[in-house]
Amino acid sequence: MHLEMPLVIGLMVAAIVLAIAAKRARLPYNVALVVGGLLISVGNLLPGVPPLNPEVVFLVCLPALLFEGGIMADLGGIRANALPILVLSTLGMALAIGGTGTALHLLVGLPIWPAMLLGALLSVTDTVSILYAFRRAPVPARLSGIIQGESLFNDGTALVAYAAIAAVVAGAATPSLPLLGARILLASVGGAVVGLALGLLGGFIIRRTEDPLAEIMVTTAVALASFVAAEQFHLSGAISAVTAGLVVGVTLRRDTPPQSQVAIHSFWEYTTFGVNTFLFLAVGLTTKPETLRGHIPETLLAVVAVFIGRAVAIYLPFLLLRLVRPAETVPPRWQHVFIAGNIKGALSIGLALGLPAATPARDQLVAIAFGVTLVSLVGQGLMLTQVLKWLGLFQQDEVALAMSEQRGRLIASRAAHQELEVLHEQGLLPRGAYDHLRSEYQVNIARAERELRRISEQHLAQGAKDLIAMRRRLIDAERTALQGARRNGLIPEATAEHMLAQLDERTLSLEKVLHGDTGAESHGRKAS
Repeated sequence: MHLEMPLVIGLMVAAIVLAIAAKRARLPYNVALVVGGLLISVGNLLPGVPPLNPEVVFLVCLPALLFEGGIMADLGGIRANALPILVLSTLGMALAIGGTGTALHLLVGLPIWPAMLLGALLSVTDTVSILYAFRRAPVPARLSGIIQGESLFNDGTALVAYAAIAAVVAGAATPSLPLLGARILLASVGGAVVGLALGLLGGFIIRRTEDPLAEIMVTTAVALASFVAAEQFHLSGAISAVTAGLVVGVTLRRDTPPQSQVAIHSFWEYTTFGVNTFLFLAVGLTTKPETLRGHIPETLLAVVAVFIGRAVAIYLPFLLLRLVRPAETVPPRWQHVFIAGNIKGALSIGLALGLPAATPARDQLVAIAFGVTLVSLVGQGLMLTQVLKWLGLFQQDEVALAMSEQRGRLIASRAAHQELEVLHEQGLLPRGAYDHLRSEYQVNIARAERELRRISEQHLAQGAKDLIAMRRRLIDAERTALQGARRNGLIPEATAEHMLAQLDERTLSLEKVLHGDTGAESHGRKAS
């Protein structure tokens, strides 16, 4: 794929503007990028943008996103919810493909195997949107953990099923459900084995490397190699990448110095932000409204089919869990969130574009996939937070809100008090007015400080969290000062590196306390 440099710069400028606009408008940035890309495409503002290349999605973007998801995943949460995650990413995904494909066959009139193929590529959830939404949504921790875990692993099952069904549609394989099931199981287990092996190898190398930059290179190589190696053996590259990320993540948290952890996490955070930005913008740029207009009825019916398939894939497995393992089930209103959060993304479009030219009804399948993805990203992306609120799952921390309000009063009153002093020094206020206003603001400041102290004493956990947040800001100030002193030659390079490493260690300690990971970490060390 050839891109001219002015076009690349134009895309970066567009992404920056859209990301800033999304934050100002309080919109999900993925929705803003998709809609912005669509508007750019319609207005022909950046002519010459090539179509989304499926190979770029599969060989570069997908491994990076899945590996990062594995590194950043809460392994304790995945262990605690292993059974529901396993059921949803295996049985649930099979039911989703079957239910969606059957509904597409009946509603849209597609032949059964092309309908199953479309059902497979529309059963893939957008991992990026899910992780982005639920890492920031104040929902119950167990619900968030199950959804994030399922989103990490269901791509692998869906991609293997997609490849197997595509071979049937192309006439290269015999349509046999037992054979398809065996291929999916083999590819999934084999992918996990490959990911485990490469993750252990990467962890072994990282433990013996004392250079953060080299360690970043090792993680990058493991991310790409785990996906490509599994695909070369016709196994699940997606499951391999996630497994490798989980294994490397354990090594990073347990055996690497804080400086390396901070460097690697910062690198992958930036990498995934850049990949996400490219993918969401590319979805909008690649979507052609004139193509969608010709398939509006089929697209709307396909949206209904996707919801039907997802409902079957969620409610039936959880019903089974309730009968077999009652302790592992979740409340019904939690189950509704899995339906509302079933957001499609660039992977579905990449799979559609990757269909061979000889695929029956290929143009129709591609147009429907684009339409469903656009409706899902924009519609469900905008509605997800509201749905969580309707279900009573968007937990507002009343103590945190009360402290924020008092902190705001304190900041505003102190700023006004300082301005009052300036006005008095400049002789712009009579003495009587100055005394009256000064007394009023001093009372406000004292009241706000008293309320903050009272809330902290009554709610020790919130007070501790607030103190940790302040400590993090102070550590950032120390880091900035040390980096400036190093640049100006005020302290030697070795001294700066040593002191910055100490700050990184303090930062990680605060992060573990803030997220309650201290106990889990110590337990992991004992177990190991």
